[in-house]
Amino acid sequence: LQAQQGSDDEEPGAPAASVYKTQSGGILEVLEDLKEKAETELSELRKGEENTKHTYNMLKQSLEAQAAQDKKHLDEEKSNKAAAEEGKATAEGDLETTTKSLGNSKQELATTQGVCMQTAADHDATVAGREEELKVIAEAKKILQDTSA
Repeated sequence: LQAQQGSDDEEPGAPAASVYKTQSGGILEVLEDLKEKAETELSELRKGEENTKHTYNMLKQSLEAQAAQDKKHLDEEKSNKAAAEEGKATAEGDLETTTKSLGNSKQELATTQGVCMQTAADHDATVAGREEELKVIAEAKKILQDTSA
């Protein structure tokens, strides 16, 4: 009977207890290795996530600062544009006034030139008339001197 039990232990289907001990130690080592690898990978992923988060925050801060700077610049440009438009409106008003004044001045110049030309013509006529009178007086004086002499 014992011989038969010994042969039953060797039959396939139920391995000896020592076989389980060897295999269970290997499984535990594999599980420990997997656990260490998982913890290492988790740690690396967390570091990567922190680095990514830090990079994101830096980029966000940079973009927010750039947006604020751009808004400030836009506000300055709007202010400058408004001032330029006001200056343009003032300059256009001044141009219109100056153009009207120039037109009036040209009209006055034309009138003054006409009056001046008329005065010059009248002066020339007066001078010619005086010269004629002087000639007549000189001739009359000569005649008087000839008759009285």
